[in-house]
Amino acid sequence: MCRIYSDSFHPLSSKPRPTRKRPKVPEQQRQRAAVACKSCRRLKEKCDGQVPCSRCSRYNRLCEPADAASRPASSSHNGPSKSHAERASPSHERVQHLEYIARHFLGDVTLTDDALSKIVAKLESESDGTHRKPTDDPETPTLEEERFSVQNVSANTTSGSSIWHYSGEFSHWNFSMRLKSYVEQQLGGEAVNQFQVLDYWRPHHLKSRDSSMKSILESLPGKDVALFLVSKFCQFAQQTTFFVEEGWVRERVNALYRKNIVLTADDACWLCSTLMVLAVGTQFAHMPQNTPTYGEDAIESVADAVGISFYQQAADLIPDIIAIASVDSVQAFLLLAHYALPLDAHGVAYTYLGLALRMAIQNGMHRKHLGNEFDAYTRDLRNRLWWSTYRLEKRVSILHGRPASISSNEVDADHPVDTISATESETDIRRLENSMTKITDWLGDMAFVIFMLRKSPPSLRHTYFERLLQIKGQYLEWWQSAHIPDINTMQQSRAVAHLHLSKHMNLVFVGRPFLLNRARLNAATARKLSGRAMLNERWSELAGEALRSAEQIVAIEQQMHATIGLAKASWVEFSACRAAVLVLLAQCLHESSQQTRDVLGKGMNLIRYMSSANASTRSEASLVTSLENAIRHLDAQRAGTFDMYEPFGDLDWSPFDASMFNETPIDFEALGMHHFDEAFSISNGSLGPAPRPEVPPPL
Repeated sequence: MCRIYSDSFHPLSSKPRPTRKRPKVPEQQRQRAAVACKSCRRLKEKCDGQVPCSRCSRYNRLCEPADAASRPASSSHNGPSKSHAERASPSHERVQHLEYIARHFLGDVTLTDDALSKIVAKLESESDGTHRKPTDDPETPTLEEERFSVQNVSANTTSGSSIWHYSGEFSHWNFSMRLKSYVEQQLGGEAVNQFQVLDYWRPHHLKSRDSSMKSILESLPGKDVALFLVSKFCQFAQQTTFFVEEGWVRERVNALYRKNIVLTADDACWLCSTLMVLAVGTQFAHMPQNTPTYGEDAIESVADAVGISFYQQAADLIPDIIAIASVDSVQAFLLLAHYALPLDAHGVAYTYLGLALRMAIQNGMHRKHLGNEFDAYTRDLRNRLWWSTYRLEKRVSILHGRPASISSNEVDADHPVDTISATESETDIRRLENSMTKITDWLGDMAFVIFMLRKSPPSLRHTYFERLLQIKGQYLEWWQSAHIPDINTMQQSRAVAHLHLSKHMNLVFVGRPFLLNRARLNAATARKLSGRAMLNERWSELAGEALRSAEQIVAIEQQMHATIGLAKASWVEFSACRAAVLVLLAQCLHESSQQTRDVLGKGMNLIRYMSSANASTRSEASLVTSLENAIRHLDAQRAGTFDMYEPFGDLDWSPFDASMFNETPIDFEALGMHHFDEAFSISNGSLGPAPRPEVPPPL
């Protein structure tokens, strides 16, 4: 016979068990909503029915009320009801998308409810209350919207230059103008008599005396020689970067040869620009009309001496150019940097580019101006000069290991438009300029990820390496869709050749750090990483891409040498050839195939030809030649017992180590919110599908 005992009494117990009491819960918390919101329904949480509900407000979620049309009762009146899977498909798809984004940035982590709760709690503690529900409390600190200002101060000067005063958001000037506006509102009609402000002050007393201008006019060459140098500049020196309009500089040259011309310190900017056009023209005066040959003698020509004389006269005007601080000042410093690029790119040229960049910022050229103060010509000139300065300064900084002078997030100026161009050739030049700007931006994205790969904690190195591969893939996809002319069909275009050289230079830059890593992998390291063969292949992917790009650079410059001729004073052509030869030399440390040796020999011939331009290129070529001789000596001893890496045993060739591929859990103590912001700032914020990390099987 079955007996039923109550919960409070058992036959084997001597004392009745006390009845368990449920904890007292406030009545308003015990009530459930008739229909929970979508987020609480999906997460199986209690919902209070408010919009937004308390749980969605706590976790800063989007609180969406349940759709009445999805209830089974209402669907019976409109035909057969949908299945549960069909009704839940939008939310399920949304969850899948969010899980993909989470794994994209956090790696292959568990996304269970418990793990997600811990992640949310950790992020909330890091944000320190930044995700609180917004409130209309008047005591909540807020900042009013501020806009930058660009004020024309040319009227206060005796110079005809276009001078503008830029004041950024939250600056001293903007605050004083806001305070002035507030006081005017309080005073009303009395404000006119209260404010007697002087015009914007300019440091005219810092300019030099006008007596130095006379000596410049007396040292000018004949007018025919000057016009010849201008034509050389426009033909060879101005390809994918805008410096000056040909018509403008010809007008200035004609003005210099007028009788009884009087120059003052206010003419320093355009006079410096004209002199530097002539100086740069002397660097390309050697370019022959026929096809050049190898082995030209390296002698100092008369053109080089004339160019130095032009430069020295222009350099004497630098104090006046700084004091004027106009748009023409930007142009003058840009041309000074152009002349110094083949002579001292990482020193003198880098300094001039920094001055040009700061002059441009002082005139507000880096911002998108919505006013009507500029006509179409002035606006276009400002934009072209800005992007030339930004592009050249950024590329020189990255390739020579300098920190960035300005973040791309602080720049919103318009790119040069095609509609202003009067001719089809001018339109093509503008398109090439914009393409060169985009190539430089891609180089900046790659440099940023490489920096983060080196400086990040070990737990994040694998994530940044995957990101580097992703950016490289996106860069190649962009190149295919950019409609850049093919180098084989545009053999006579030096500008197109420079674009292709810059494209391959980006791939050399991103892949060459891994070349020496691959060369130093010994047998023990290879056995240790045998379970990670797939990751090693992806490591070698970047190194192989750099090697193929180096071979392409040599092929392009050989084609140029045979058709339009290599320009010895071209920084783009010489630096690309030098980078390609260094990659080929690094490959010879790892595997010296006959094809690599043949391409290396061709590249060395090109280096020797261009090294006769000046002492700087000869010095750099001597280093490359010494490395070639040393590696050739090592290559000759490969068959013996000599350890080819022994002479370099004390050198730390590797910026990264193999431990970057260790599959370690993410340490949230080291992972800050800024990592997510930086990931979104790369490549126009695109979140293309990142390759999933390969997890090796257990050994």
